[in-house]
Amino acid sequence: MSKQNFEKSLKKELRVLNEIIDMKIVRGLSYAQEARRHKFILNSLTNIKRTKSGWMLRSFNFA
Repeated sequence: MSKQNFEKSLKKELRVLNEIIDMKIVRGLSYAQEARRHKFILNSLTNIKRTKSGWMLRSFNFA
């Protein structure tokens, strides 16, 4: 799976997870497990973006 596809699937999962969290908040239920998953996905997205920009910066610095 390419980084673009992986990023796309993480964003889709994040949208679904946000909907689940929103529904649990409205119903007054605990959403601790979903919050942990949300944090993990956000960290993964940040790492993907960091590696993309890092690669681009390194290539421009080389030139």
